[in-house]
This record gives sequence, structure tokens and C-alpha cells, in this order.
Amino acid sequence: MKVKIQSIKDFFKSKEKKGFKPIFFESIGGQNTSRDEKLKNLINVLEKNGFKIKNKK
Repeated sequence: MKVKIQSIKDFFKSKEKKGFKPIFFESIGGQNTSRDEKLKNLINVLEKNGFKIKNKK
């Protein structure tokens, strides 16, 4: 089995060639972002894209 490593841009290009489009793709934090900040950012991104969150902190 051959493993192919590709960048995120290449990944999305290959999916678009197959007819798929990403619904959303946004960064929620970097390597130095705390876990709580990542969670808040994830909740905000999901809500912005139409998801409803029941148990927010």
C-alpha cells in the first residue's frame, strides 16, 4: 500500500475534480491555542454554518 501525503490545497483540488465541494473549512486554532479557545472557535464556526449546539460552555 502506497501512502501519499498531500497538502490541504491539493486535497481540496482533488475533491473538486471529482465533483465534491467542501461545505466549510476554517481554522479553529493553531498549535499554541488552548483547548478551551479551540472549543469556543469550533462552536462559533459550526453555528455560523447552520449547526445548533445544545450544551455550550
